[in-house]
Amino acid sequence: LHQTLYPWLYHHHFNGLKDIILNSKGKGIVICAGNKHIRMVRSTLDTLRNVIHTKLPIHIFYNGEEDLTKENQEMLQKEFEDVTVQDITIFFDNSIVKIGGWSIKPFGILACPFEEVILIDADAMYIHDPIEFFDEEGYRTTGTLFFRDRTILPGPNEGTRWLKSWMDDPLPETRKLRFWNEQSFHEFESSTVVVHKLRNILGLLGAAKLNEQKMRDDVVYKYVYGDKETFWIGFDLAREHY
Repeated sequence: LHQTLYPWLYHHHFNGLKDIILNSKGKGIVICAGNKHIRMVRSTLDTLRNVIHTKLPIHIFYNGEEDLTKENQEMLQKEFEDVTVQDITIFFDNSIVKIGGWSIKPFGILACPFEEVILIDADAMYIHDPIEFFDEEGYRTTGTLFFRDRTILPGPNEGTRWLKSWMDDPLPETRKLRFWNEQSFHEFESSTVVVHKLRNILGLLGAAKLNEQKMRDDVVYKYVYGDKETFWIGFDLAREHY
């Protein structure tokens, strides 16, 4: 069943879901960035390492050879301690997922070597060590810490109508969302996503499924703004609480 649902996962970097589970250990930060983000990601790394002094390892994913030059890859790893830079496209069958833009994020969580993950945008700004997220009560309970986006465009919208046309039995937390209740067209802020990968592997796979090229282009991104809502929708599809 897994191979049918997630064919891009098998026989590339990983031979299957078991490999992801066995290769995920410890805590760390994931950032997805290319050449156009280089000034922002350098500033973020400088803050994390030299202002906040976080000791968490940092894994940076870029999308294919043209996304991040060799010079920039080497610079990020030389300037900052315990930073690893890798091409996300070597991990999955990119002929299926065709990772691009926002869709890289859930795949970055799946591909990274960490069990407990803080996914952050290249331009995210922190004033405290993000390791503190792992001590939050909500994270300890569900293995997730999700953040709300601003309230915008309240009222009936195509996104909510689409979701309710097929989601017949949403989780209790989904029923409380502003998006579900037509109070905001944006619900989820994906510039920071905190998740225990192994506790929530099915929810993450659900989010990744929604960000496959055909799914996102033909359906999902027509009704929601990029990857944002795919996290909680993916978790609801997998019946994993968040």
